[in-house]
Amino acid sequence: MTDGLANRLIARVAARRSGEQGLTLIELLLSLAILAILTGFLAGGLSMARQAFGADRASEIGNETSAAIQTVAALVRSALPAQTDGAEPKDATSPQGASTSKGASGSKDASSPRDAPSQKDSSGFEGRGEAIAFVGLSEGRSLRGGPHKIVLRRSGNDLVADFMPFNRTRSKDTPEPAATRVVVLSGVREIRIGYFGSLDARVKPAWRSDWLRAERLPDLVSIRIEFEDERRNEPATIVALRQG
Repeated sequence: MTDGLANRLIARVAARRSGEQGLTLIELLLSLAILAILTGFLAGGLSMARQAFGADRASEIGNETSAAIQTVAALVRSALPAQTDGAEPKDATSPQGASTSKGASGSKDASSPRDAPSQKDSSGFEGRGEAIAFVGLSEGRSLRGGPHKIVLRRSGNDLVADFMPFNRTRSKDTPEPAATRVVVLSGVREIRIGYFGSLDARVKPAWRSDWLRAERLPDLVSIRIEFEDERRNEPATIVALRQG
């Protein structure tokens, strides 16, 4: 009796048309579980690809920034001790009130020569917290070879370098040649430059925030550039200068 009932049920199920056959609850749950697993794998793969792209882009930006900072360091490293003719440089690094005035008797104002040497004896290196002006030697690649007056400073959100041919014998009445400006870095928020050395041989060397009207170059220059994108920030770069 039982066997006959089972056979009839099997025959009835087998007689169903294919279009009327459906999924059981277990099959439906199993399909959903497989779909969820595949979706998880796909989302994880997309996330890993996005992270890899971001890391590659950050590494590319970091390499470009490091190369530009090394270019700035190489420019500063090329500074030469050059006797200037006393003419004030017409740029953002010109010290205010650097020239000495004369009184009614024709004598210079009383000031210590040790603390403020005359511009004729200046090394040609003028450094402030956000700008440097110095005489450097061009290798003759993109510029003409020979000494150039180089000014590094921040202009808006850019770090720019101005290059002017340096002629020690140029008279004050001769107009300065046109400067060639190069944008070294963009997206700059702040520049902090420090100078290590001593203006007087009898004073122990120390870090200073400026280096003005000195008879010699600083021993070290620290350059710290902060960017609007904090991911580009790097530790300060220390540059050692030649003293002769």
